Amino acid sequence: MCPSLIKNSVKDTRGFSVLELLIVVAMIAVISGFALLQITRSHQHMKRANAAQQFAAHLEKARLDSLRRHPTTSAQMGQVSIINARFYSFAIDSSGDGSLEAPQVITLPTDTDFQFNGPFPRTIYFNWRGRAVDAAGATINPTTVTISSPSSPSYGSSQIDLTAAGQPSLEGPPVSSPVTNSVPPAPKFRANTQLP
Repeated sequence: MCPSLIKNSVKDTRGFSVLELLIVVAMIAVISGFALLQITRSHQHMKRANAAQQFAAHLEKARLDSLRRHPTTSAQMGQVSIINARFYSFAIDSSGDGSLEAPQVITLPTDTDFQFNGPFPRTIYFNWRGRAVDAAGATINPTTVTISSPSSPSYGSSQIDLTAAGQPSLEGPPVSSPVTNSVPPAPKFRANTQLP
């Protein structure tokens, strides 16, 4: 063989140093930790938002039940009671027989430390017009219910507001449209025939 065809090339075969490998591992650990923290935070936020939506839906069910049945006493009104920091109940006439069913007790997600703000217990009744009232039937000022995590305040909180008309709202527009009584416009007649 010809010596010119065989070339002995000297290549750098060092690879990575231990220091370079440790830097890469540290960077991966920091990025993974940050990603895990963000995933945990968004998971908690999603659970809290779902709990707030469920609570607002129960408020709206109680309100619509009272609008449908036109109750005259607080014992007949659709109602939501916040029992303590973790439990609430709602009572409506789901069978349509004219009387409230036994209250259904609901807990906030058990794998979290979410809590309602006080005072406890408190009950929100809805009169025949769908407005939030107290046990005596007097209209109450719009109230706010907050769900938060006391051990992790950085996760934030969710607010459920009741408007003056009694509609629940989750930090934005009401869950349902307001109930209004409107009068249709009077028909316009043609001058020559007096017909619409």
